[in-house]
Amino acid sequence: MKGNPDNTVILHWQECQASWTRLPWQDWVRFRGFGGEGRSLLVGAEAGEHYFLVCILGDRGELANVIPHKYIMSSDGHLVYGFDGLGNAEREEWSRIEELAIPSTEESERYEEFGLRGLAVNLPPLHTVPSLLKAMPGLAGAQPSAPCWSFLSAIGICRSGMRPH
Repeated sequence: MKGNPDNTVILHWQECQASWTRLPWQDWVRFRGFGGEGRSLLVGAEAGEHYFLVCILGDRGELANVIPHKYIMSSDGHLVYGFDGLGNAEREEWSRIEELAIPSTEESERYEEFGLRGLAVNLPPLHTVPSLLKAMPGLAGAQPSAPCWSFLSAIGICRSGMRPH
């Protein structure tokens, strides 16, 4: 399931407010450099590290996936550096494997390894988790097999038992 404005919520950690706030889709698109300007810009962003969570929702509004992003911003709100945990050769290999229709078992394992490293370097700081639990949409409805559990378990959120107590 891919993100689009209808099923995606972008959360941005605001360190000075100690809270996660929703970022409008158009601001996210412009920041990522996908807008008409071709430059990445987030108006009003302070210089330094910034954490974003792309929360993709399912058909019933349940949390389906979470893709964390960590960026370094300049003082004028431009993206300076994004993190993926990969070196140049690894990034090229990841892109090559991603394009394969039927990767080998070894390629699939390597691709998964790259994904886990990318997840690890983009996780938000642990002190942001209590606020995140209040801001994250659809968390209570997340299905047990949903991809969002990779992210959630990485930040210490566990699935509750499925049986009534």
